[in-house]
Amino acid sequence: MEKTMTVCPHCSALNNVDTQKALNKTATCGKCGHTLKMHSLVSEVSGNDMQRIISKATKPVIVDFWASWCGPCQMYGPEFEKASKENPNAIFLKVNTESDPQIGQKLGIRGIPATLVFKGGKEVKRQAGAMSSQQVASLI
Repeated sequence: MEKTMTVCPHCSALNNVDTQKALNKTATCGKCGHTLKMHSLVSEVSGNDMQRIISKATKPVIVDFWASWCGPCQMYGPEFEKASKENPNAIFLKVNTESDPQIGQKLGIRGIPATLVFKGGKEVKRQAGAMSSQQVASLI
């Protein structure tokens, strides 16, 4: 059974989520029982929650840094979600740089969309711009 990770928006608990439940939109928080809001196998998290997941993950973590006003980000979103469904061997996260500008500054992100890949708690790859789902998969 494949798993992904997310953080509950209600109680901030870190959750290991069965990918099938996430895809069926039936995943719930193991601590408070609230429904976990995911887009395919993608979780939108804060910069702090991203760091928590990266520190605990046993598989690659792929992070899309984006903003709602960014046209290329809007075009990239569906491809990123498609990549999440095609690659359950990784954890897919989105961080809104508008809501959390400090994380973009901390990581030196100069333009969005930006996709960063973390393995073993460390950044191993970085790609600027929108990509196809196949291009995202090639980063893993």
